[in-house]
Amino acid sequence: MEEFFKEWFKDASGNLSSFNAMVSKYLPPLITLLIALIAIHFITNFAKKMIKKSKIPRTIHSFLVSGIKFTLHFVVLLVFCSRLGIDVTSLVAAFSIVGVAISLSVQNLLSNVMSGFNILGTKQFDVDDYIETAGVSGIVQRIGLTSCKLKSYDGKDIYIPNSSIISEKIINYSREPYRRVDISIGASYSEEVSKVKTALNHVIEDTVLINREMETFCGITKFDESSVQYTIRVWVRNSDYWTVYFEMLERIKLTFEKENIEIPFNQLDVHVKND
Repeated sequence: MEEFFKEWFKDASGNLSSFNAMVSKYLPPLITLLIALIAIHFITNFAKKMIKKSKIPRTIHSFLVSGIKFTLHFVVLLVFCSRLGIDVTSLVAAFSIVGVAISLSVQNLLSNVMSGFNILGTKQFDVDDYIETAGVSGIVQRIGLTSCKLKSYDGKDIYIPNSSIISEKIINYSREPYRRVDISIGASYSEEVSKVKTALNHVIEDTVLINREMETFCGITKFDESSVQYTIRVWVRNSDYWTVYFEMLERIKLTFEKENIEIPFNQLDVHVKND
């Protein structure tokens, strides 16, 4: 019995010393990792605030924040592995091999990332620009590493892969300070041309937001099957485009009603010949 207790205390003390050695080995690196992750959180938030206050273009804000966050996490990982006694050189080499394997399997992701840098380099549009691309349109909210976020006028969030944007045509409606409003309206063939043009010119004169220094146009542009197409073209500030567009449509309708100018429906004349 005495020999049994001696052996038991010996094993317990050995296990305790082994546990203490394990704690002393792994606890400091874990505490360091925890502190580093908390520090990264505060550093990232601080970097966001500083970037927003700086004169750096808004288009690359998300790129910078993502790059800072990735770099800090990678450095912390290397330090943590070093504290655990892991050979960092071999770890970097392993990451390089894994990176090659991953790059082969995520070609679409890499394509989107490179397309994102292409978008930033060409500066075809910026945040808050209203654009049309890849079959959709909206106000640019964010240019990210892999996709761009657009906000449509009816409140939808649209996410488009960067590679899709690069491969499609891009129409930027916000780049120029002025934009031309084109409105076409049909009038009956029986109406006098001068009467219709006078009515349309009154509409142009009564619309306040039109830029009078830039060229305006009012005339016939097409002969349809049941109507003569008249077109008016005026220049307005980009921000006033839709205001002027809808205002002029309403003024045209009211003016035509006042002047008794007929806006014909599509119609087909059928002539029956009796033999």
